[in-house]
Amino acid sequence: MVEVIGGSLAGASAALELLRRGREVTVYEKTKFPRHKVCGEFLDGKAVELLGGLGIEGARITETALVWRGVEKRFALPRAAVGISRYRLDQALKEQVCALGGVWREEAGKAHAGAIVAHGRKPVSTRGERLFGYKAHFAGPVNEAVELYFEGVGYTGVNPVEGGRTNVCGVAKEEQLRAVGFDVDRFLAGQSHVAKRLGGLERRMDWLFTGPLFYGPVEETVGYPCGDALSFVDPFTGSGMLGAVVTGKLAGRAVAEGWRREQYMRECAKMLAPAFAWSSVMRKALNWPGVPYLAKLMPAQVLYGWSRPA
Repeated sequence: MVEVIGGSLAGASAALELLRRGREVTVYEKTKFPRHKVCGEFLDGKAVELLGGLGIEGARITETALVWRGVEKRFALPRAAVGISRYRLDQALKEQVCALGGVWREEAGKAHAGAIVAHGRKPVSTRGERLFGYKAHFAGPVNEAVELYFEGVGYTGVNPVEGGRTNVCGVAKEEQLRAVGFDVDRFLAGQSHVAKRLGGLERRMDWLFTGPLFYGPVEETVGYPCGDALSFVDPFTGSGMLGAVVTGKLAGRAVAEGWRREQYMRECAKMLAPAFAWSSVMRKALNWPGVPYLAKLMPAQVLYGWSRPA
């Protein structure tokens, strides 16, 4: 019996990989599904392929837009993506795990040497400027684009999800949110390019928050970590959900085939290192005045492709 600690996207992907290989699996998930979660809710075309067979039904996304004040770059995605809420996706994954014979326990599990660890990021002490994430769903006209609106080191992502809703999810400095009493409507109203985009849309849920955010690999001391328990790529790359799926599937394969933990961690590093390096450079560059114009000139395959796991 393989134990998976955490049943969200990475953990469920690992469990499904093991079940399809004939292994017995127990998933421990302390949160009751379905539930909303702060997330860009952008499922890359590759991730859709890797999760094949789930019958994922979300909003079709075919285009990306990068927007700074006065500068915009749009390009077609190499393959269609899906906008789907974590409320729907994580529940669908849970149902698939149970349908294939997995045991699902709504309780916290304990990480150990033979477990797959997918419990997300543990809180850490941070210093200096802290970043927090926010998210809500809106009703109104939708399109087939994932749009990123940059504002200093922060940004707001806008994309369609199922049910004709639009997900609005972003990252901002704690001091910026605190200055408006964590009133995200007021915060976004002060950004003309975002406010214009959200005109005609009506918020249909309370704002959710998460943080403080921290990036890069954080290695667990035991088990086979995947998803956010293994690494966290800056959300603006749009590869977070893809990273969760590919590392979850790799963790399931590693356990099923009896890999040593060291071998698994080496394979993860090889797969994720390019995306980490690229997102790190891009995060530092967001404040450079010439970056919007440079991005406008860069080929789409560079802006999009280099942020993907190898």
